[in-house]
Amino acid sequence: MINNLIPIFSIFYFLFFLKSNRLNNVLTSLIFISFFVFATNYIDIGLEIDIFRYLHRIIGVLAAIALVYHIFRNRINFFKELVPRILALFFLVLLLSFIGNDIYAEYYAHYVRNFIFISSIVVYLYYMLDSKEKLEELMSLIVAITLILSCFVVLEVVQNGWGNKIKLFYSNNSYLAYALFLGFICSFNSQSKYKWFGLCLITFAIFATSSRAVELSVVFSTLVYVYSRQYKLVYLAPGLLVVIAVLVLFFEQIVSNQHISNVRYMITKITLNVFQENPINGIGYGQFRKKFHHYIDEDIFLMSTNEISDAFFINNPNSPLIKNSKYEAMSESDKEFILSHVNRREKMTHNDVLTIVADLGLLGIACTVFLFYKLYIELQKLILHNRGYFFFSIELIGGSLIFSLFHNNLTSFVFWFVLFIPFIMNRNYIKTR
Repeated sequence: MINNLIPIFSIFYFLFFLKSNRLNNVLTSLIFISFFVFATNYIDIGLEIDIFRYLHRIIGVLAAIALVYHIFRNRINFFKELVPRILALFFLVLLLSFIGNDIYAEYYAHYVRNFIFISSIVVYLYYMLDSKEKLEELMSLIVAITLILSCFVVLEVVQNGWGNKIKLFYSNNSYLAYALFLGFICSFNSQSKYKWFGLCLITFAIFATSSRAVELSVVFSTLVYVYSRQYKLVYLAPGLLVVIAVLVLFFEQIVSNQHISNVRYMITKITLNVFQENPINGIGYGQFRKKFHHYIDEDIFLMSTNEISDAFFINNPNSPLIKNSKYEAMSESDKEFILSHVNRREKMTHNDVLTIVADLGLLGIACTVFLFYKLYIELQKLILHNRGYFFFSIELIGGSLIFSLFHNNLTSFVFWFVLFIPFIMNRNYIKTR
């Protein structure tokens, strides 16, 4: 019932928002409503189709069509701007990763098509958010939708109790937490008199999701915010005490989890094996999840937890590594039970850096270095234009990158949009000269 109400409340609020906020066109604002409410919403409201997922795709296609119309109408040189050039360069790397690899075509086509989809949205937003005022209006919408989601998180906590990983209709509790994190950062720049109440509500909601990655992002961003405000020690001390208390109380949840850490360590070792065998262009975009088991050696197999060794056994039941292992001594029924878990057949890197290293190799690494070099230059310019926006960008980008060390976020348009926010801000300041 709670999840069914969220889209209704969000749509009604969006209509109310449009009455007094008309700087951005409807599609620009709707893209973010779609991200928060439609993108991972599999509720079918009795229609037996993922209606919200289809809405999300339709909105993305409309953005792509609007982008093409905008380019041709205004005779824009698409590659004159740095943002489209960077995205085009990354797309070229994706295409080059196909060369010389045994590609599982279904996944490769899916991920490449997705990148075209999200790139169209990002470039559309880059052109549409052409003033400081439009960007600030969008931030206010993000804060409002985040507060709506946070209220529903509180309702679910009341209903189910603390300690359950709250995810609402999101596919994963961490992706809900990341969506809330965007509103958390935007709230720092809010001028509302209820700003601190909203921040407390969003923070509570984030911790209710039990997402270690986003909790770390919140701590990092809070410290950056405190530093940027240059608070006196008397004001800084309570904040630091709160951060220390959070780290102590939630240390097991945020920092240490032996089982998860072992799995991530093993995936890192697998990635290094992939890189050693395919250093130039990786094994192909989107291929790790299907091909990872080919790069599990004896050391990894013997050191890994059940999650990795079971995945290897499912994919390679007749491998020599299975001999003299626990699987050889298992009964046939136990083996069949493990083999029946099809969802264990694939593994994600759960880390965007590892994805780039494994799937794209040195070409992907070089492209990433180039992106962050350009981002560094833009941040240097931004601090001269607006110190507050500089730290806002650091908080948002830094927190997003922390999240990307724990999850695969390259496939979200918001990830790329966040990276390009300093580019948008600098472009808008140059226009006002």
